Amino acid sequence: MTCARNLFISLFVVILFGIAPSTAGELSVFAASSLTDALKEITQLYQAEYPGEQVLLNFAGSQTLATQIDQGVPADLFISANQQAMTRLHNKGLVEAFRPFLYNRLLLVTRIDLQPPLTKIEDLGRSGLLVIIGNQQVPVGNYARQLLSNLAGDPAYGSLLVKNVESNVVSEESKVKSIVAKLLIGEADAGIVYQSDFIPGRLKAVSLPRKHNPLAIYFLAKVPEVENQADKFIALLASPEAIQVFARHGFSPEAAQ
Repeated sequence: MTCARNLFISLFVVILFGIAPSTAGELSVFAASSLTDALKEITQLYQAEYPGEQVLLNFAGSQTLATQIDQGVPADLFISANQQAMTRLHNKGLVEAFRPFLYNRLLLVTRIDLQPPLTKIEDLGRSGLLVIIGNQQVPVGNYARQLLSNLAGDPAYGSLLVKNVESNVVSEESKVKSIVAKLLIGEADAGIVYQSDFIPGRLKAVSLPRKHNPLAIYFLAKVPEVENQADKFIALLASPEAIQVFARHGFSPEAAQ
């Protein structure tokens, strides 16, 4: 009966999510999509040090990943930009105690050829501008709404600006990478992303008021009873080499970013 159940779960995983369950010698890492480039690079460092081991990376919105784990998709490590999603899994015993791991902030980015260019956050309320943000189910969307709420409460910006910005929103994406992709192909003029998603030379960055820019926190947790391979990968994530990779991609191991 147990073997049959495990086979059913494996087939369910492959059919529904397109993710093959990890096997012996493999480490399955579920991570927020904004970590894609940095973790791919760090995985190369890991596999150079442990050439006989394989790391399977699954990137998506944190809420999507949490749902997959909740529904039985095999994972060994979970790095989430959504604390509520991590808390829900922990309360169900699906992940061990979690901790803050990395920090990020929001950035306003535009098409590099946008005319007239945006030079400050107030320009985001300009009539006719096509703006993309994350939806409410993903952390980047929640942080964007926190930013707008903070701006609305400051007389220097005000609720009228925020109302104009909201009227310019033409799309709400489930992944921050989708916001960047649409900007790169010209489907939008501006978007609110993480600073780690900025691509110099292909997008233009517009700074946000620091006191109103929420600090994005990523949380790390192991799935219960995973092998020592997960501990080795976690150790690498905290190494100077990995910290340099994260810094190069716009992340910080310190909250005072």
